[in-house]
Amino acid sequence: MDRPLSATGSTAAARPRYVQVAQRLRAAIEAGDFPVGSLLPTELQLALRYGVSRQTIRGAIQQLRQHGLLSTRKRVGTRVAAADPARLFRYAFQSVGDLLGMAAETEMLVDGRDWVSARGALAAELGCRPGLRWLRLRCRRRRPGEARPLCCADVYVDQHLAPAVATQDVFRSALFMLLEETLGEPVREIRQEIQATILDEATAARVEGVAGAPALRIIRRYLGAGNRLIEVSVTTLPADRFVYSLTIQRQPATDR
Repeated sequence: MDRPLSATGSTAAARPRYVQVAQRLRAAIEAGDFPVGSLLPTELQLALRYGVSRQTIRGAIQQLRQHGLLSTRKRVGTRVAAADPARLFRYAFQSVGDLLGMAAETEMLVDGRDWVSARGALAAELGCRPGLRWLRLRCRRRRPGEARPLCCADVYVDQHLAPAVATQDVFRSALFMLLEETLGEPVREIRQEIQATILDEATAARVEGVAGAPALRIIRRYLGAGNRLIEVSVTTLPADRFVYSLTIQRQPATDR
């Protein structure tokens, strides 16, 4: 029987509780407590087992689904799909919570920063009026303990909010949350665009990949009150390092 999670006393305890539960669940799967092909206990049973809420259990299950260890089917339950996490990183962003989960299980390293004035093609890409100044962070994202990055990103931060992120070299939580603290209000909307691309030589060097290889380019624009654009991230993911997954629910037919 697993002991309930401790709320104090270690570096691990500083991590979100759903991340701690996900680690415990993963260890149990690897140890054979939950064999491949078997159904996990119910959310309530797992909540009692680990001494946490059902919401925490849902977050842990979502994280392990992104790693390919679990699969969930409506009216069936959550099944153990694999004992070892796939090397591919599974993107399954359907909510702000998914973004926060990804940020919690990876770290973003800042390789450089500079000031840019958005004009021409850059202004069009960012979706801002020409002439605005941005702090640009040139970053790589990776799993802790792994040398090769999952992806690279250029993150543009509104000049008035730049002090919140200007000196930090490693981010282990979502950057936009720091901007929210500075603003004193939440991000109201995140707009995302996905484009197919290939790695040019400069980007290939940043991600330790091969120039000319296929990749995915994701642009996210973070908007505050009054549709104020406060952050834009332009992320490039080599095709051999991720799977982008999305669950689409079919709604029951209704009478017309």
